[in-house]
Amino acid sequence: MSKSPVSILDSNVETNMAFQMATIIYKLDQTLRSTTLREHNMTYVHFRVLQYLWDKDGRSIGEIAKAIVVHQPVLSRVLDQMQDRGLVQRRTDETDSRYMRVFLSDTGRERYAQVWPPAKAMIDNALSVLTVDERQDLGRMLRSMATHLAN
Repeated sequence: MSKSPVSILDSNVETNMAFQMATIIYKLDQTLRSTTLREHNMTYVHFRVLQYLWDKDGRSIGEIAKAIVVHQPVLSRVLDQMQDRGLVQRRTDETDSRYMRVFLSDTGRERYAQVWPPAKAMIDNALSVLTVDERQDLGRMLRSMATHLAN
């Protein structure tokens, strides 16, 4: 008897893609929190903000909130904590003073440079069961899904 194809609508947790994706993310998140982030006194949201700003510094609070899927009021409190810890700096937008931009501080850059290698190693380990082509396909599919859900 052959297995049925994986379906997002399948109620069987072994073949439900949404359940599997959530399980993978939850396991990686918990491992990262209990090791590297704990060692650096950082929350997962702090890590995600640093990661997003590392990619392109000086983003707006709205951009960050949307990208890391956190409500703006929650993100504002997180940014207060991060600023108190010297990880980020908020500055008024140069072209529109109604908006704030968030920048990594030197400490924030150093801290991200310390936590990223162990985080990347965890991700690489999770992906090690896939071939190079499968990894590229997975990346393409996840980007497509993310783009679709962002609209």
